[in-house]
Amino acid sequence: MKISKESVQLDKQATQLLKDGKKKQAFELFKKASEMGNFVSTYNVACMYYFGDGVEANHSTALEWFKKASDQGDREAENRVGVMYEEGIGTDIDLNQAFLRYKNSAEAGSLGGMGNLAKCYLYGIGTSVDVEEGLRWMETASKKGNGIATLELGNIYCDGKFVPKDYAMARKILERGLMQKYGPALEKLADLLENGLGGEVDIKRAEYLRRIAPDIFVDDD
Repeated sequence: MKISKESVQLDKQATQLLKDGKKKQAFELFKKASEMGNFVSTYNVACMYYFGDGVEANHSTALEWFKKASDQGDREAENRVGVMYEEGIGTDIDLNQAFLRYKNSAEAGSLGGMGNLAKCYLYGIGTSVDVEEGLRWMETASKKGNGIATLELGNIYCDGKFVPKDYAMARKILERGLMQKYGPALEKLADLLENGLGGEVDIKRAEYLRRIAPDIFVDDD
């Protein structure tokens, strides 16, 4: 669905109002842009219902707005719908629906969807266990920039779960956390460097990683 220039302008105005603390006005403008087919604004309305920003919090209503954003083409909204079905937020728990929503979002290119789909396959959430497929999706998510997937995959190789234990491979994977600006992956890499797991001990680099890890962006999707 093509987003009109007018709705984009409304979304920008609403975003500025939100930054200025004028949440109710922002909410109304986001709704107006949403009605014009702007899925970004629809997603923002869903978030405002979810967190209670500028409107009374209502998770059931938030879910419907996330679904609407997904119908408008927002792959991240589809992933969020999956999370809500998996965790029973605003609806009953439905793991089959969660799996289907994650699959849809992953195949559409959502990094969060890829990571969540990987976990479904690895742990049998809403589908049969398929370790090979789970690892494939986790690797895809990690390589494309999902820091959470990078940490998860690094831990898998450190723990020897689903694959033979391989600290050298874990190091290689966790190095991606630097480009992805994902602090927890860097903390895990520092552990390996300090203890000489998967390679030589490197205290100086471990200390450097620990210094920067708290200050860089953490993706919590």
